[in-house]
Formats: sequence, structure tokens, C-alpha cells
Amino acid sequence: MHTSSPASERGDVSRKALIEAALIEFASHSYHAASNRDIADRAGVNQALIAYHFGGKEGLYLAVFETISERIQSRLQPALQAIADNLAQSESSEAAQERRIELLQGLFESLVRLFADPGLKTSAQLVLQEQQQPTRAFDILYRRFMCEALQRVTDLVQLLRPEKSRDEVSLLVITLVGQALVFRAARTTVLRHLQWDDIKPAQLQAILQQVRANVLALLSPQD
Repeated sequence: MHTSSPASERGDVSRKALIEAALIEFASHSYHAASNRDIADRAGVNQALIAYHFGGKEGLYLAVFETISERIQSRLQPALQAIADNLAQSESSEAAQERRIELLQGLFESLVRLFADPGLKTSAQLVLQEQQQPTRAFDILYRRFMCEALQRVTDLVQLLRPEKSRDEVSLLVITLVGQALVFRAARTTVLRHLQWDDIKPAQLQAILQQVRANVLALLSPQD
């Protein structure tokens, strides 16, 4: 039976510590302003380990986005898998269409919970930075979960709104994503407008209820 050596375990610990420290430093100071020394100090390891584990600062930055992608993907995977399973079927009954709306409501609820989660604030800051000034790190985000997620949702919405062209459906999907993203990208504006001091459980439930209503209104068959 294979067991990890103490040196290997220490290497895993130091690697993870550097990723967590870099996540904070890059979000707080940007890629260019964050220094290897500050990252290593925050991680409590020797600065030379950045080159050893990641080949340098850029490699560490990309590793941070691999970690962010894994975390987001794990949060959304159950809802996305349910959509994939539904797409594999060919039902077109009224009950099947109602089920598809429920699946999309579930996904967008998951997105709202994700974007509203204060524990993901730092990761969200980095993702938003890449949205504004994309680097190779954005390719990781898009390849690891964004592209597949958007494709699945677009395919499902197309089944619900067959009268729309693919371009129209794609734009509709983006607007649906935007209703969830606003709770992170424009959080301060949201809180100020709604006169909330934070998104607490009661506020989150109100948001989720509204999102479900929006999805139903936009995706229900049109008379």
C-alpha cells in the first residue's frame, strides 16, 4: 500500500498554504502589486518555495484560479449534472417542461447562494478582476466551468423557448446569470437600494423567491 512520505505531506501543506495566501494577496493588491515575499510571509513558508512548487509568481497566480474553479465547480456541479441528465432525455411533455424550469430555478438559486456567500468574497474579487482585465487565468475559469455551464443552460432554455433563435436564447441566458451576479458584482449598490445592512438569511430567502419568479416568468411558454 502506497503512503505519502513526510516530505511529500509537508510539500502539499506548503503548496496549499501558498495558494491560500496568494489568493488573499492578489485580491487585496492585484497581481502586479502583490509580492512573492508578502505571499510567502503570509503563508509562513520560505519564499523559494513559490518557484519550487509553481515555477514563479505567474504559475502561483494560475494555481490560485485552478483552486477557485474547483471550488465554484463543486458548488454548482449537482445542479449542472441534473441539467445534463435532463438534456440526455427527449421528453417534450408539459411535465417535462415544468421539470426543466425547476432545474433552472435550482441552478440560479445555487448561483445566488454562491455570489452572496461572504466566504467567497476574496475569490469573487479575483474573478471580477479577470472579467475586467482578462489574463491566462480567465481561460482557466472559462474552460473549467463557465463554458460547459453556459452551454448546458443554453441548451435547456432552447428546449423551453424553441421559438427563439440560438443567439436570442444565448442573450437570455446571460441576462439570467446577471440577476445572480449582481449580488456580488454590485453588492454595495444592492444593499444601499434595498436599505439592507447585509444579506442575512431572511434577505437571502427573499432574493431566492424573486429569482425563482423571474426564471418562471422568462422561461414559461409564451401564449
